Amino acid sequence: MVSILVQERILGAAMGAAFGTGVVLYQQALIYRSTAQAIEFISGKPPVVPPSKVPEPLFNKRTRAELGHAWNVGVDKSLGALIASLSSRGW
Repeated sequence: MVSILVQERILGAAMGAAFGTGVVLYQQALIYRSTAQAIEFISGKPPVVPPSKVPEPLFNKRTRAELGHAWNVGVDKSLGALIASLSSRGW
């Protein structure tokens, strides 16, 4: 049976190795990205900019209006008594 101290050291080494690997891979990606940008800049070609996409609306106009109305009715039903109470006190 391996002692708890040895288990903790093995776990620490494994976690350190995983973290170190992650840092190294992240740094490599940054280096590759920066060199690719430098090469594009030096080549004199204009950068390729992908066209921006306008997201489509989630619901059509009628559905949005119905959803807004349902929301307002729900808020009125849940908070109506509180609003009436505060209004009667002059808030």
